[in-house]
Amino acid sequence: MSDAALIGKTPPRYILVARRLIDDITTGRYPVGDLLPTEAELCTQYGVSRHTVREAIREVIGLGLVARRQGVGSRVISQTPSRGYSHMLTSFDDLLRFATGTSLIDVTSEDTVADARLAKRGQFQRGQKLIRFEAIRVPSDDTGALPLAWSEVYVLAAYAGIRDDIGTREGAIGWFIEQRYGVRIMEIRQEIVAVNVDETLAGRLRVAPGSPALRIERCYVGDDGEVFEYAVSVSPADRYSFSMRLTRDAAG
Repeated sequence: MSDAALIGKTPPRYILVARRLIDDITTGRYPVGDLLPTEAELCTQYGVSRHTVREAIREVIGLGLVARRQGVGSRVISQTPSRGYSHMLTSFDDLLRFATGTSLIDVTSEDTVADARLAKRGQFQRGQKLIRFEAIRVPSDDTGALPLAWSEVYVLAAYAGIRDDIGTREGAIGWFIEQRYGVRIMEIRQEIVAVNVDETLAGRLRVAPGSPALRIERCYVGDDGEVFEYAVSVSPADRYSFSMRLTRDAAG
């Protein structure tokens, strides 16, 4: 595919440029120690603005592949992305694909019901029958890598069949429910807060107690307007990054 064709498709241009740069670095076109082409050269190569190039390089820096030095340029420092959990959000589908390339291990599950806390936080009906899952999320292709997150997930008991998927397939639990039961996710409500890892989770995440982390809560709403999944995860701060691009509606 030509660069022009690549740039002409969605998602946003800076994401597409970043993906091409990442591919060029990981395949050795730009080996460790080399400088990337200048911003002006990349603008010409991809037919994009300097702002787009800068945003793309920022994404590549965030993966630990490149370091930028004023007056020198952007130098390749690694051919392998950092093992962190990098979450680049530009669309609804990006959020659904956030767990691609990762798997859940040490999975446990139990039947439960929504108490007052879950009714409030998870937006369930009090007394509603649920299944609680607990697991550690890790990179699928590196069994020796550090854990990316601890996860606690509650789903409606009607979807008990996903027990066969969790721990055996890559991806997010919401995907499993969509694929197995035909439920269409229409809305995801997300909240991210900074926390410290408590002693209970420190050992499982292989960090010191009190280490900084991000706690992410998500409620998944189906096409009937009801929440069918509530998920909580805790990721060590150096293993998770979240970026989001907002654009103004032209009509506004």
